[in-house]
Amino acid sequence: MLENYEPKDVLYWFEQLTKIPRCSKHEEKVSQFLLDFAKQRNLEAKRDDLYNVIIKKPATKGLENGPTIILQGHMDMVCEKIEGSNHDFSKDPLSLKVEDGFLKADGTTLGADDGIAVAYVLAILDSDEIEHSNIEALFTTQEELAMDGAFAVKKEDLEGKYLFNIDGEVENDLLVGCAGAVTITSEREITFKKPSYQKAYNISISGLTGGHSGQEIEKFRLNSIKAISRLLHGIDGVEISFIDGGSKHNAIPTSSSATFLADDKAIESIKENIKEITFEHRTTDPNLKIKIEENNENIDKVWDDKSQSDILNALFAIPDGVLYMDYAFPGLVQTSISNGILRQDGSKLSLVALLRSSVLSSRNEMQKSYETIMKAFNFKVSDDGGYPAWEYDPDSKLRNIAIDVYKDIFKREPNVHTIHCGLECGILKKSLTETDMITFGPQMYDIHTPKERIEIKSVKRVYEYTKKLLYKLSSTTK
Repeated sequence: MLENYEPKDVLYWFEQLTKIPRCSKHEEKVSQFLLDFAKQRNLEAKRDDLYNVIIKKPATKGLENGPTIILQGHMDMVCEKIEGSNHDFSKDPLSLKVEDGFLKADGTTLGADDGIAVAYVLAILDSDEIEHSNIEALFTTQEELAMDGAFAVKKEDLEGKYLFNIDGEVENDLLVGCAGAVTITSEREITFKKPSYQKAYNISISGLTGGHSGQEIEKFRLNSIKAISRLLHGIDGVEISFIDGGSKHNAIPTSSSATFLADDKAIESIKENIKEITFEHRTTDPNLKIKIEENNENIDKVWDDKSQSDILNALFAIPDGVLYMDYAFPGLVQTSISNGILRQDGSKLSLVALLRSSVLSSRNEMQKSYETIMKAFNFKVSDDGGYPAWEYDPDSKLRNIAIDVYKDIFKREPNVHTIHCGLECGILKKSLTETDMITFGPQMYDIHTPKERIEIKSVKRVYEYTKKLLYKLSSTTK
C-alpha cells in the first residue's frame, strides 16, 4: 500500500518487514528473510546463534580503496497493542495506514524502531546505482530487551572503519554518545492469611501516555506501578490479594491493577487519592482512567500484615523518573530509573526496574540506594550486569564529516549530542574498538506505543542524507 510514496525502494522493504513476526527474542523468521535476500543477490552472508545477520557487499567500481563502512540496525521491535486488540504478533502482519503524512499501524506499534534502518540498508544493498566502498550490513537482535544481539557481535567478523547506527528518531539529531543501563530485579515471598473484610474490589489504572523510559522520562508521565502503590499505601482497612502492572522493562508502564478487600472508609480514602493523581497528571496523562469495581468472586486469602506493609512501603519509597540532570549537556537527563514490570506469581512478587546513566559512578550510587530500600523491606535483589555507555569521542572524524554533509544538504546545523537511552554503539564499541560510530534516523514519535508513527517525508530526507554520507566516506582514504 506504500507504492505511491517516496522513497519507493525503502518503503517497499519496510512494508515487507511489517509482514514478518519480529518481536524481540522471536527474530527467526526475519533473520531467515535477510539470509534469503542475500542469497538471491549472491551476497556473502552469515548468521550467528542469536540470529544476528551480517551481509557484505563489495565496493562499486572506482571506490574499492575506500574504507569499509558498517550499516547497522536492529531487526526486532517492541510489540504493543491497544486494549481489546486481537492482533497476534506471532503471525499477523501489521495493518498499515497513512495519516497526515505519517505512516502508522492500526492499533499496534509500527516497528519503525528499528525496521526503518533495516529497510534503508536493504534498499542500499539491493541497488546497482548507489555508489559506495565495501559495505558490511549488520542486523542485530534483542535490542529492545537487553541488547543481547549486540553483545554477541565478534570483532573478527567485521572490519569496518565507520559505523552508521540508524536507530535515531529525531531527524535533526546526530547522536555521538549514550547512557549505559542496568536492569534490577527485586523479588519477595508473600505470606498469606484469611481475609478480615467482606467486600472485595478490583482497581485498575489504564490509559496512561507511557512511552520510552529513557527518551521520554523527562516528560514526567505517570508510572502506573507507582500510581497503584500510592493509591493503596498507608490506608487502614485494606487487605490486598493480588497486584500487577506494566509489560516492558524499558517502557513507562501504562496500566496496573489490584484485587483487595476493604471497608467503606478505606474505599473513600482511595477515591480521594484517585482525585489527587488524576488532577496532578491531567496534562501528562489526559486519558488516565482509574476504576474501582466490586469483585463478587470468593477471595479466601490475602497478604498478611507484614507482607503488605513491606511491599507497599517499598513500592511507595523507591525512586522513579529523573534522578540527576547532566551538567555537561544542559537539558539532558544524566541518571534516571523506571519501574517497568510488577508481577505476582503465586506467592512470589517481583519488580523489574531499568536504571540508566551516562556516568558510571552515578549509576552505581543510585543502584546501591535503590537496593538498600528494597532489601530493607525484605526483597532479594539481583541485576543483569547492565550494558556500557557509549562515551563521547572528541576526535571523531565521522562526526565532523557527518556534520559537514548535513549542513551541505539541509543548510542548517544539526543537533549534535548524546542521548539518555541505550544504543547498541556502547556495546559494539567494546568489540569494535577502532570503529568510529554515529547514530541518526528519520522523525518518529511515540515509539514503543500503539501511537508510534514515522514521517514519510523525513524517511526520504534521511535516506538522501545516508546515501550522501556513505559516498563522502567511501571517497576518503582508508
